[in-house]
Amino acid sequence: MRITDSRAVDTVGTLGDNHELSRRARGYGEAVVCGEEWPLDGVDLSKITWSTSTRAKRRHGRCSYDGDGRATITLTEHTYDRAGFAACKMTIRHELVHAWQYQHRGERAVVGEMGIELRADGATATPDGGHSDHADTGPATGGRNTAVDAGFTIETGHGDSFRAWVDPLELPGRCSTYYERRQSDFNYVYGCPNCEQWWGKHRLCKSVRQAAHGGEGSTGYRYCTDCEVLLHLQVGEWYLGHADHDDECIKTFVDGEFEAAADSGLPLVHAHDINPTERPE
Repeated sequence: MRITDSRAVDTVGTLGDNHELSRRARGYGEAVVCGEEWPLDGVDLSKITWSTSTRAKRRHGRCSYDGDGRATITLTEHTYDRAGFAACKMTIRHELVHAWQYQHRGERAVVGEMGIELRADGATATPDGGHSDHADTGPATGGRNTAVDAGFTIETGHGDSFRAWVDPLELPGRCSTYYERRQSDFNYVYGCPNCEQWWGKHRLCKSVRQAAHGGEGSTGYRYCTDCEVLLHLQVGEWYLGHADHDDECIKTFVDGEFEAAADSGLPLVHAHDINPTERPE
């Protein structure tokens, strides 16, 4: 019989908070290590703390190394709310690999018929504390298993000792996107008024300023690679007209809620009224 997250197990890991996701993650994580469905074992669950971040949005999870083989696996509430626990399961298996790496760092392992096996003659190095590995929300990088039959040295990160687990644990690779992105996921959005494609940024960077300036400011402009028209900063149905806007104007625009252009002193253009401008030659 296979153990799933719905079957009770004797939990030995520690909860870092009272979040529902932390409790579910601990139950499923310990079933992965102790059950028969997945080949991952060799993780000291008594040294694992499970927690949930209610603020993180740019990663699905993180494994922080606390020293002496202890690790904290933190899941992201944002992923749980958007993609459900099924997506979190892959992140849990991902982060458990990092915990396994940390607890066996410096040892030798080999890919065998039963999965990844520790070599009894492998040397053990003393792991360092204060490091972490995480599963991002960017495009999946994949990763071919480059571990040779002769074995590999276990190191933290996404090298051979991580890629060796991708197939056995049905992991999507280094990182994955489990849900469709929304404009509300980003602090700054700029879009094409012709084809309506859009791009999001988390911080006020050069590309955001270029979309706001449209060539009117010192940063230059950005354009749609499909339509060859200039991009604009966008909030919902409103675009910001191009001008030499300073950062405060840009922040005022993205923080605003507008019913009409007159609601703001900024040059707002509604999506129905904007005329796409071809990029300069």
